[in-house]
Amino acid sequence: MNNSNPYFKELDDIHVEIQALFDGSADEGAVQRIMARFAPQFTLVMPSGNLLDHAALGETFTRLRGARPGSQINIREMEIVAEHASGAVVKYREYQRDDTGNANVRRSTAVMDLNAQGKVSWRHLQETFCTE
Repeated sequence: MNNSNPYFKELDDIHVEIQALFDGSADEGAVQRIMARFAPQFTLVMPSGNLLDHAALGETFTRLRGARPGSQINIREMEIVAEHASGAVVKYREYQRDDTGNANVRRSTAVMDLNAQGKVSWRHLQETFCTE
């Protein structure tokens, strides 16, 4: 991890929280904490092509809480595509695996905002399934 890059730190931090949510080890406030990282106008294009808004993402996280025992999420190949004073476009590869044998790899591109206090928020995310 590159702690000096706020976008890479955010990628690592949020995926630790999502992994805990999926495997059931997260506390009661996890969904609310995770959702606070996403801008109100956030959109997600899922690997299926379906589009989720902020509310639908929150419902998805609530539904998946504890649904993937042994969940492991690893983020690799983080790269800044474009950066400006108030945000960046970041791409990365995400590896997911759980105890039931489910595994997938995604190439993801995220549009992230950076406020004056240095807080990163997610504005848009596009995920595509790929091979390792």
